[in-house]
Parts: sequence; C-alpha cells; structure tokens
Amino acid sequence: MKKIILLLFLIPVFAFSQKVKLKDNVVYLDDTAWLHYQDCGAFDQTCSLLDTNNEELIFMNWVSVPGQEPISKSNTDGSLDYVEIKFIGYNKIIEVQKRQKDIIILLYNSKVINEDFTINEEKIDRLIEKYGTPFSERLNQNTNTIIIKQEKEAEEKSGINIKIGG
Repeated sequence: MKKIILLLFLIPVFAFSQKVKLKDNVVYLDDTAWLHYQDCGAFDQTCSLLDTNNEELIFMNWVSVPGQEPISKSNTDGSLDYVEIKFIGYNKIIEVQKRQKDIIILLYNSKVINEDFTINEEKIDRLIEKYGTPFSERLNQNTNTIIIKQEKEAEEKSGINIKIGG
C-alpha cells in the first residue's frame, strides 16, 4: 500500500517534467527548438541565450565565492555558489542556486521570452520579486564594526613632547 501511495506522488513529477537539450547551439525543450545559446558547455563559466537573430537576450554567470558558507565534507572551502542571470538591455538581475537546465526551464515556464523572441519585462519583474539578488546583497553588506576610542591625554612625560594639532 505504501508503494502505491508513493508511486501516485511520483507520477505527476515525471509527467510534467520537461526535457532540456542543448545541441548545435540550439536550446530544445521537449524536442522543440526554443532559443539559441552560446558558451553553455559543462566547463563554461558563462552562458548566453540568444534569439533567432543571435541577439543576446539573457546572460548567465556562475559565481563562486570561497569562505562564505560553512565548511563541510561536500564544501571543503566554504564556497557560496550561485548563478547571476542578467536580462540584457533591461539592467535587471536575479540570482539563483540551480543547475543550468533547471534555470532554462525556470525561464521558459516564467514566460520571460515572448513568442516573437522579445523580453517580457513584466514577467522579469515577477521573477525579481520572487528571487531577487540575495547572495550579492549578503556579500555587499559591511559586517565589520570599527570602534574608535579616544583616550584621555597621557600625562606629559619628561623629555621632548611634540604635539601636532589641537
């Protein structure tokens, strides 16, 4: 009985998952061509999604900042790893911790690219509202505290005393 219940929960997950394939500089979703891509290989630090005229629409940059997360067996240098997604021409950015194919599915399902390959700014704003830039905001916060303590002037000692300023 437990196996049947578990199977019922897994069927919708598999039935609605989309298949992403990057081949010959074309992004395919469920075997249908969607966008073109550039530099989206397994070892590339960046990835660009392009329209049919090879105009860049979306730029993705994988960021790794060592020493920002707790050190563990799976993260030996404490790296904070995330992807910065820039919408070219709109000066808008989101940051996520997802794999490349999951990001492509997110962008496709969010409908940030219209059928005529223009960017839908309203949909981008919704993604920004949902995801924002939590990692760079955290990294840019100044967490250092500087305490300035003014000591009372020490008693003058014998010898030469030079006092500069007030």
